[in-house]
Amino acid sequence: MSLSKHVEDILNHEEYQQLGQFTHHRPFTTLEHSLRVAQIAYNWSIRLEDKVNLDTCAVTRGALLHDFFLYDWHKLRPDGSRWHGFRHPRIACQNAERCFELSEKEKDIILSHMWPLTLRLPRSKEAFLVMFADKMASIQEFRCKFKKQLPPSERYTSLHLIKHGKLVRLKTSPARPQ
Repeated sequence: MSLSKHVEDILNHEEYQQLGQFTHHRPFTTLEHSLRVAQIAYNWSIRLEDKVNLDTCAVTRGALLHDFFLYDWHKLRPDGSRWHGFRHPRIACQNAERCFELSEKEKDIILSHMWPLTLRLPRSKEAFLVMFADKMASIQEFRCKFKKQLPPSERYTSLHLIKHGKLVRLKTSPARPQ
């Protein structure tokens, strides 16, 4: 199966698209954040894959799924649980395993993306790359936090698979959180 098919399966999954209903780093949704992380990680991976022997498919899929939790972490969870930063990698991995077939490398990417906050050290080059892409995306999003108007270029609704010659868009445009 091609990379674009692996990506389309995730992006067009009904449950995954629910990430567009939750604010992640204001003003961005968890879906937009995940797409930004995946685009950064994919771009870095294709630049490095020949030199470092990277699995670009695992990088891209793991990046898309790294925050696959289905709640607004700014609000108290119904079960009263806290410590989102420490807990969400495990929750995201459980959701991803329930909805998709994952490789061990993809699971590691999801479970270790919050290192060093969580003690799970990334076990692969791909997991380190996604962890750094997540930090980079968060920094990029923070610089937009106080803007009144965001240019459309800041809203991620697709992945541009440059090396693979494909632009993969969401089939539906999820509603923004209130």
